Amino acid sequence: KVIRMIAHEVNNTVAGITSTLDTVDGALECMDDTEDLREVMKVCVDRCYSMSRFITNFANVVKIPEPQLQLVSLNDRVAACKMFMETVCRNRNITLHLTLCDENPHVRMDTSLFEQVLVNIIKNAAESIEKDGEIIVRTLSPAIVEVVDNGKGISKEVEAKLFSPFFSTKPNGQGIGLIFIREVLMKHGCTFSLRTYSDGLTRFRIRFSA
Repeated sequence: KVIRMIAHEVNNTVAGITSTLDTVDGALECMDDTEDLREVMKVCVDRCYSMSRFITNFANVVKIPEPQLQLVSLNDRVAACKMFMETVCRNRNITLHLTLCDENPHVRMDTSLFEQVLVNIIKNAAESIEKDGEIIVRTLSPAIVEVVDNGKGISKEVEAKLFSPFFSTKPNGQGIGLIFIREVLMKHGCTFSLRTYSDGLTRFRIRFSA
């Protein structure tokens, strides 16, 4: 509750600051020799928006709703996420493959929460590759989802810290995405792992309980 209250107050303040800066920028636009000042103001506005996104994301992490579980086809949900992320991967010249197991396992999940998890995992894999690579999304029996990428890989030192709050290997990362993934999967009773194997491929594996 405290974190949500802080997020509310920060966002209210940020909204006032950015609105004022936009008004001043409009006034300066008609004046000579104000380009440098307007550029500094733009940096300030961008930073305000970044801070607002951060505190909002953090508040979202601490209020993840309890999953509303329904029996659904695992293959169908994975295929839908793959379709959603194809454009993101295509823009990076990354090939996104889909392999579905013949058994088509059915699992109990909150579709909305799980799809957000899988989208985040695929996005992280694409960012690890950066450009020109391959991601494989597949289902396995009895009820497993695996996302495999040939990106830069994860060291053993980093692997041990991956699901720690605010830890990130990205220059501007906030360490929130993997925390969200962890919390949702734990609420689903899933076991999961993320590591780079001896073949050089990185695998995020999710196993649903029976």
